[in-house]
Amino acid sequence: MTAPHGAAGPSSWTTDTLKTEEWLFPVTPEPAGTAGDGLAERVRAALWHGTGFAVLRGLDLSGRTDRECVELCARTVEEVCGPAGPRLQRSAHELLTAATAPAVPRTPAPDSPAVPDGDDETLLPHTDRGEGPEPPRLLALLCVRPAAEGGDSLLLSGPALRDRLAAERPETLRELHRDFRFGRGEGFDRVRPVFRFDGPALRVHYNRYWIARGQEETGAPFGPARRGALQAVEALLQDPALVLTLPLRRGDLLLVDNSSVLHGRTAFRNGGEPGAQRCYARVWAD
Repeated sequence: MTAPHGAAGPSSWTTDTLKTEEWLFPVTPEPAGTAGDGLAERVRAALWHGTGFAVLRGLDLSGRTDRECVELCARTVEEVCGPAGPRLQRSAHELLTAATAPAVPRTPAPDSPAVPDGDDETLLPHTDRGEGPEPPRLLALLCVRPAAEGGDSLLLSGPALRDRLAAERPETLRELHRDFRFGRGEGFDRVRPVFRFDGPALRVHYNRYWIARGQEETGAPFGPARRGALQAVEALLQDPALVLTLPLRRGDLLLVDNSSVLHGRTAFRNGGEPGAQRCYARVWAD
């Protein structure tokens, strides 16, 4: 479907319509964990039937090493997902610091793969590709140590993004509902549209860096219509009316429906003291 299609319900939110109680969930003290007061059920409702993201606030990280924080993140994701939910994807890259976080360029060139600017640069909202054959359904980021300055999470509703394009640039939807190649090389090629409907639900898959990498593999530049569609998306990824800027505290666990909500982060600066480096635990589930 490429005609304008308004996304009804809480999944199509903007910074003006979003309510804190829809996505912020304080954690009850251990040992109740996420089981207390039906917390896991409320978080699942927000993820799959609501805003598409949730923040568990107040996980106890005292006395834990960085690696133990990764394991706490994984256990909490399993509790939240429940037996019928997405299964964990374990990865060798589950501890993100300034030295290990994947870098994505701030504003890639439309027709060529861009060179990453560095780990501390702004990452515009995007979809995580994961390490399996398909993108993970769920992304979890546990704030172990925030940066000294910046490093705030950026979140954007995929349905709201499409709604804005349908209202302001409807000609772009024809291209954005057609296939793009994401990535290049063995094990990296993925072909899918930016927007597609799964029944009544809208799914979004966008990562400008990997689109540029995939396009280079084809050896053919994008035409004007395709370039214009991507440029229209890039402009809205920087629109404060659509993009929620969310500072995470130590012990905050951000859960994102990776097929509905795009995520990124602002530029950051680390503190100069040893052990003060920005650090997040990242877990995927599908």
